[in-house]
Amino acid sequence: MALVHRVLRSVVVAEGWWFDLTRRVRTGGYLSLDGLTLVGEAKQGYEYLPARPRNVQAAFADLPARNHSDFAFARFTFVDLGSGKGRLLFLAAEHPFRRIVGVEFARELHEAACQNIHRYRSLKQRCREIESVNMDAADYPFPDQPLVISLFNSFGPDVLQKVLDNLNASAGAHPREILLILLYPKSAFVVEADPHFRAYKKTRSYHIYQRRDCE
Repeated sequence: MALVHRVLRSVVVAEGWWFDLTRRVRTGGYLSLDGLTLVGEAKQGYEYLPARPRNVQAAFADLPARNHSDFAFARFTFVDLGSGKGRLLFLAAEHPFRRIVGVEFARELHEAACQNIHRYRSLKQRCREIESVNMDAADYPFPDQPLVISLFNSFGPDVLQKVLDNLNASAGAHPREILLILLYPKSAFVVEADPHFRAYKKTRSYHIYQRRDCE
């Protein structure tokens, strides 16, 4: 079993290395938050570990976005909460989203993401409007457009609850379609308990949720 885990880890590392190489970015590596400059009051989050491209691509393929037509995706703004160095931003950029926003509370990771946005090049790129903002996810004001929001265990259940409260308030003021992707969700129970969302699809690697009033 130990050998299987080592082989799988090597495959995952190689996949991330190839993704960075072919996009001219540097999103790989593990990084503890210790010693980083964090914004926001709570300053609660987990270490940086980029998502596996294969799993993110599978989650995008399963989004209920009207058969993934360009017109359907173009209505959505993509927001990655806890975006780190930006890997999910560049995976999202291979779809024709309206625009793409990464929200990262560690200044050093945000700055790395900005550098990657400047370097990013790919023939697969479909969205040109990409940005990273240095902000606590609990304080982020969601855009009024239809949203696809992603999280990869960037923070714990307390912060996730604050995010959902803000999101529900925003949706109440500006009703629109909202899709939520949780990658390897450790805090999925927070979303499951929210009456505004229903599970659209669950796999071992990700869960996708929809706002019930916007299906």
